[in-house]
Amino acid sequence: MTESLHPDAERAHAGDPVGGGVAVAAIAARVAELYQRGAVQDSSRTAAPLLALGVFERVGSNWMSDSLRALLPQHNEPLRQQLGREHPLSALNPSPAGLDAELDGLGRHHMACALSDLYGRPRHLVKETNLFFTTGTVLGLLPDSPVLILTRAPVGIASSFARGGLWERWEYAKRYRQLARVARMPHWQDFAPLLPLDDPEPPVALGRLIAVNALLLAHALTPGPGGCRRNCLVVRYEDHVHDSATTLATLAGQLGIPLPPSTPARTAGWSAAADTTFATTWHKDGLVAELDVRTAELVSHHAAATVVAAEKRLETKTTALVSAWLAGDDRYEVRPPGPRKRTVARVLQRGQRLPDPGYRPITRVLWRNLLVTNLEMAELLNALHDAGAPNTRGGTNLLVCPMPHERGGRIHFDADKRYWYVSRGYESHPAYWVTWVGAAARAAWSGARLPTRAEALEATFSAPPAANCDYAVGDTSPVTEPGRGPGQVHHLVGNVQVWCADGPEATEEEPLKKYLFGAAWNTPGTKKEIAAVRSRYLMGSSRGVGVRLVREPGTPAYTALGVWEIAHRLNEWVADLGGPARPLGELDRRLVTALTSGS
Repeated sequence: MTESLHPDAERAHAGDPVGGGVAVAAIAARVAELYQRGAVQDSSRTAAPLLALGVFERVGSNWMSDSLRALLPQHNEPLRQQLGREHPLSALNPSPAGLDAELDGLGRHHMACALSDLYGRPRHLVKETNLFFTTGTVLGLLPDSPVLILTRAPVGIASSFARGGLWERWEYAKRYRQLARVARMPHWQDFAPLLPLDDPEPPVALGRLIAVNALLLAHALTPGPGGCRRNCLVVRYEDHVHDSATTLATLAGQLGIPLPPSTPARTAGWSAAADTTFATTWHKDGLVAELDVRTAELVSHHAAATVVAAEKRLETKTTALVSAWLAGDDRYEVRPPGPRKRTVARVLQRGQRLPDPGYRPITRVLWRNLLVTNLEMAELLNALHDAGAPNTRGGTNLLVCPMPHERGGRIHFDADKRYWYVSRGYESHPAYWVTWVGAAARAAWSGARLPTRAEALEATFSAPPAANCDYAVGDTSPVTEPGRGPGQVHHLVGNVQVWCADGPEATEEEPLKKYLFGAAWNTPGTKKEIAAVRSRYLMGSSRGVGVRLVREPGTPAYTALGVWEIAHRLNEWVADLGGPARPLGELDRRLVTALTSGS
C-alpha cells in the first residue's frame, strides 16, 4: 500500500524513471487490494461498496439512500461533489482525465483515504449521479463494486426539475455547454453529434442530457473490449412509486440483506420545510408530470431522438439498454404545473441576536453553547488564506467543501477578491461541509477541542428530543434553539451531526477515521440513530456534519493556537505528503497531532 502512494516507489516498481505523480489507477488498485484480499472467502472481511448510479438526477436516489440507511452506511456523491472543478477527476473539469491521470502528494493521499472510506462491513452504499464523461473513471476506482442502476422516465425527471426550478438553480445551461465542449475532445467524438452547439431551449437540452448521461453509463458498463463486467441491478422510479413495498423487498432479496424497516410515510405538502428539494419523507402514490404538454413532448422527443442518433456510433446493446432504462413516459399523467414554492432561508428575526458564545458544564467537560456558525468558519478560512494556507489545492479540499449555494453550500470563495463569504441569511446557521481537519483547526484556534464519542453519548443521554431532524425544516436552522436561553446549550442534538475527537481503531496502513455523532436536519432523530456508530476519513465532509467545541474546566486562553501557527502546521503536513513514502495511518496521525497539540 505504501509504495503505491509515493511517486519514487511506484515508478521504481513499474520500471519507470523517478519523478512525477502517481496514476489514479495504481491508487485504486492498491486500495482495493488492501480491503478485498480474502473478502470472498471470509464474509467478515470488508466489502467493496454498492455503487448506485442514476441515469440522471431526480431519479429517487434520496429515497433509496434513506430506505437503506439502517442497513447500509451512506455516501452521497463523495466524488462528484467533493472534488473541486480543477481536480483532474472532477466531472466539472473542462478536460476531465481518466485513470491514467497523475496526482500530487495531497491529491493521492486524499484519493486513497476517500476510496478507503467507502469499503466496509456491512457493505456501504455509494450514490453518484450525473457523472457523464467521468462515469468510466468512477467505475474504475471501485473495480469490485456491484452496480445499482436508478432509472426514471425523462418526463418524470423534467417534472421534478420544473417543480424545483432546478434548470436555473443548478445552472444547467452552463453545464450543457461544458459537456458539449468535452464531447468534442478526441476520445469522446462519438458523442459530439449528440450534444449540438446550437444553444437549445431548456426542454430540448434536458432531453439530450438525460440520454447522453444514460448512454455514457451504459457504454461504461457494456461488456466488451476495455469494458466493465459488473453485477447490475435496476430499480425503476415508476415501480417504486407504484408499489414501494414490493420494490424494496425485491431489492433486499437481490442484495442479500434484510428487508429495510418501514418508515412513516408523509403525504406531499406535509412538511413545513423551507426547501423540500432533498427531502424524502413524503410519499407519492401516482405518476404525475407537472409540465405543460409542449415541454413534456420536447423532453421526451429529444431524449428518444438522441438515443436513435447514438445507434450510428455506439454498440446496439448499449443503446438498447438505454432505451429500456428511459422507457415509461407513457405512464405519466401530464398536468399543468401548479404554483412553485418559494424557498426562504430561516434567519434570526429582527431584534434577535445570537447569545455570546460560551461554555456550559455538562458532565465532566464544558460544552460550547452554540454550534460553530458559517460566519465563524468563514473567518477562519479567510485568516488561514491570508496566512498562506489555502483551503483548496489542485481540486482537493482540506477544511471545507465549497459547494454552490443552490447545491447546499453556504460558505464560498471569491477567487477575484480572494475572500471567503457566507450566503446571505445563513450567517447564523451552523457550518456544514466541514472536514475533520477544518473542525479540528477551528477548535485549535478557539483554545478548545472536539468532544469524544463517549462524552457526546453521556452528555445527550437525557437530552430532549432532537431539534430539527428528519427534514422537518428542510435545511439547517439558526444555531439558537427555540425555547432555550443563553445559559443553555443549544442543539445538543439536532440541526447537524458533529465531528468527534476519536475514531475507530485502524492499522498503520489504513487511513484514520473519526466518529460522527448525533442527528442532523436530514437524518432520523431517534435515540437509536443518534447513538449509531458512524465515522468518516479526515478530509471527508457532508451537508449534515458540523462542529461542536468543548473545553476542559479551567482551560486558559493561551492554549489557543494562532492562525499563522495553524497555517504552518497544515502546510508542513501537505509538504510531507510529497516526501518519502509512509503508511496512510502514519501520515494521518501526524496531522492529528499537529492540530491537537498545544502551542
